[in-house]
Amino acid sequence: MKNQGFTLLELMIVIAVLSIIALYAVPGMGTLMRNNQLTTAKNALVASLQMARAESDTTGRNVVLCPSSNGRQCQTVGDWSQGWLIYRDDNLNGRFDPVESLVLTHTQAAGTLTIRTSDGRRKLTYRGYGRADGSNVRFVFCDAGLSTGGQVVVANSGRIRSTDRVQFGDCGA
Repeated sequence: MKNQGFTLLELMIVIAVLSIIALYAVPGMGTLMRNNQLTTAKNALVASLQMARAESDTTGRNVVLCPSSNGRQCQTVGDWSQGWLIYRDDNLNGRFDPVESLVLTHTQAAGTLTIRTSDGRRKLTYRGYGRADGSNVRFVFCDAGLSTGGQVVVANSGRIRSTDRVQFGDCGA
């Protein structure tokens, strides 16, 4: 009867080969996960913008999207990295008041991803007919550990476009 097991030498060779493979695979997995986080954040913002535009179009009311760290009030800075909220501005004062309808709250997971507007804008308002108020706005997505980023651009018409490219210097390059 023949033995069917591994020798100690064979086991050590297999472990050495797996260690070498893991050495090259693990850093690539980290980059893949960061790219996935960036894409997920961009898609969440695009979906929120589409929801805000549809809400303003169907209700005929102003709908505002603003950065929020707690989901209950708008921040006074142009950093959207912690999340945002969407509300219907029924009294047209440009602030989220307790009597107004909260449409959506989105919380962004803490990490190395930053989201900011190109001009430091603290809110985006869709008028009652689905057009974005003010000038075009660019949301810039950067990750400190990646050499790439992304952006979401909203035109005055309300049209939303997403790209994987950022302009030179947007992410501190």
